[in-house]
Amino acid sequence: MRETMDCAVLLTPGHEAAMGDWVARDQPRLARVRLHLVPLRQPGTGPGGPDTHALAGLAVGLRRYDHCVLPVAPASLAWTRMSLQQARAALATPVLLLVHDMTAPAIEDLLRLGAADFIAAPYCLESLRVRLERLARRAPLLGERLEEPGAVYAAAARPAGGAGARPRVPRQVLQQGLAGLRYQPARDMPEPFRQAKARVVDGFESDYIRLALSRHQGNVARAARASCKHRRAFWALMRKHGIDASPYRRQAEQERP
Repeated sequence: MRETMDCAVLLTPGHEAAMGDWVARDQPRLARVRLHLVPLRQPGTGPGGPDTHALAGLAVGLRRYDHCVLPVAPASLAWTRMSLQQARAALATPVLLLVHDMTAPAIEDLLRLGAADFIAAPYCLESLRVRLERLARRAPLLGERLEEPGAVYAAAARPAGGAGARPRVPRQVLQQGLAGLRYQPARDMPEPFRQAKARVVDGFESDYIRLALSRHQGNVARAARASCKHRRAFWALMRKHGIDASPYRRQAEQERP
């Protein structure tokens, strides 16, 4: 851990003045943390405020910071959701949400979209500093999560290449996923690469989650652990593909002698 941490304070729509006042007031009292105001509105964009792609556009520049603070309230919730969704593939800097008058489902939704942690107002500076230190320590792990490398389904032997080698998807599983890419594009308008890739990835994710639940009798915790994924991320994939674990549990009970 470095002696001083650098934290980007993102000036999201509707929070610019409040966050500027907060930094000016509390920066001297926040030990070991340097706060940097980072505007999302680019010069010359007009009074309409930053669009939802602004955060994704800053992803590379935010890598210079240990973490970033993203204020969110009911009035800015829709903008924050869309911005996190647009930036999640590129944003490697851990995001701490400063939430104001937010419901638990809304906070959980933002965490699923890529935020690393949150702290609710009113908050004390000491609690904020502790959370920022934890995020700085977890930053390498969060970076690995954002890359989403293909994970081996069972606890298999580590592939050749040493302890740092990246896990590989089993060949038969990969072949099944690629087999789903069967389409006949029109001559004048072929299917875009991104759309085709998303369709294959969706099919692979769905098959993988179903197979994991089947092998573990519908036990979500064990299936997530064997898949090398956090249980919350595993649940998010289940919701994304409309997968219910109860049929796998009932099937396991019926097969018991």
